[in-house]
Amino acid sequence: MKKDIDEYIRLYSMDLTRLCMSLCGNTHDAEDLFQDTWVKVMKGIDSYKDEMPFDKWLFSICVNTYKNKVKQFYNRKRIKFATEEDMQTFFNSIPDIQEDDRESYELLYRAVERLPKKLKAVVALYYFKEYSAKEVAEILGIPEGTVKSRLYCAREQIKRRLNCE
Repeated sequence: MKKDIDEYIRLYSMDLTRLCMSLCGNTHDAEDLFQDTWVKVMKGIDSYKDEMPFDKWLFSICVNTYKNKVKQFYNRKRIKFATEEDMQTFFNSIPDIQEDDRESYELLYRAVERLPKKLKAVVALYYFKEYSAKEVAEILGIPEGTVKSRLYCAREQIKRRLNCE
């Protein structure tokens, strides 16, 4: 039997918030993505199959919603933190981050933020949500080899950017 939707929201809201912030990079768009994701979950909860972990199902809905929003605004410039405060709020939400590491995280974030959308989604799920390449492939509906290729490309682009800054 499926859990009550309120229970799912209680269990997964924090992780979904972090994923939304990782994808969007600013509080306003992340909040919209968060709400749009839960609306789609509520509408489609009857199609959820218990054999798939709920978080994978939830995150695949979130990533697909994000990709659809990006398609709608394809010609818009890259999404960035709207304010320095938004960026600090995001970094403050990361557990166990030491003050000494904050600058490194910010440099890394800026490098990840500049990645193309396809690479950014793979990086967010693989590194920030700690899914395996196979799980990322399932969530995004792409072959596992494509995930590995995108991770490789993303790492190379991040290395180049970090070495140049």
